[in-house]
Amino acid sequence: MKTIVHQIFNRKKFPVGSSSLLFISAITLLTISSCTTINPGEIGLKVIRGKLQAGNFTEGRHHSGFATHYVKFSTRIKEVSMKMDLPTKEGIESKADITLLYHIKPEAIHDIYLTLGMKYENEIILNNFAATARETCLNYRAMDLMVQRDSLEHSIFQNMNADIGHYGFVIDQVLVRDIDVPEEIDKAIEKKVLSEQQAKQEEVDILTQKKITEASIEKQRKEMEFNFEKQKREKESSIEQQRMDEDFALDKQKKEAERSIIEAQARKKEQELTSASITDKIIKLKSIEVMKALAESSNTKVIITDGKTPLTLKEGN
Repeated sequence: MKTIVHQIFNRKKFPVGSSSLLFISAITLLTISSCTTINPGEIGLKVIRGKLQAGNFTEGRHHSGFATHYVKFSTRIKEVSMKMDLPTKEGIESKADITLLYHIKPEAIHDIYLTLGMKYENEIILNNFAATARETCLNYRAMDLMVQRDSLEHSIFQNMNADIGHYGFVIDQVLVRDIDVPEEIDKAIEKKVLSEQQAKQEEVDILTQKKITEASIEKQRKEMEFNFEKQKREKESSIEQQRMDEDFALDKQKKEAERSIIEAQARKKEQELTSASITDKIIKLKSIEVMKALAESSNTKVIITDGKTPLTLKEGN
């Protein structure tokens, strides 16, 4: 750049006005070339004369100057894919296509640059990815890889975060895109899946039959409860009707007894009245007869009363 500016100012064929314009252009070009642009999704580290400076530089233009440059790291999510042979628990090799998504922690960029440099993806990410995937797959049988793919992805995800997380990397997701197992294993898997489907269908049938049986039992129970309640109500109604009949009969008997008592008392009263009336008449009649006999007798005295006082008769000599 210094040579270019020197050549521009040494050209004498340009007029004075053109020289001023060229001077301004040269200064502008020099200023632009002395700046480094850090784009969105990037973080920069500043290095002056081979010495790493403290602090991170975010998006924007930053002055670099002579003997100064910036090292830029992407903080976006990156994707790496690998096709590898995975050994299973039985020792069978299965081919798999696995994708890893990861990103860098912004606060860890300084340490990553000092300890790992700019080749961290090959040396840390890919190497650990391949080793972790193979080691994790040893916990699975070949015929389980197809039906337990989610479990395999989760296991590799956890192991990768444990292995490289302390460096400043974050594993976002692990995707097992394709697994190719030997043909005999593939047939065994197909047979197992078919057996599992049949077993599930049997479970569904048993559950359905169980629900039907429970519904039938429940229906019978409700019918029995209904009939029991109906019989209970009928029995209670019959007892109530019988009680009412008995109460009516007792009330009728009570009223008849009361009427009989009243009639008896009336007859008694009537008899008493009749007896009293007859007695008075008989006494009066007897008195008349006695008085008549006394009147006819020469030795007897006649006593006249008011008719109410009883007569006392005494013969004299």
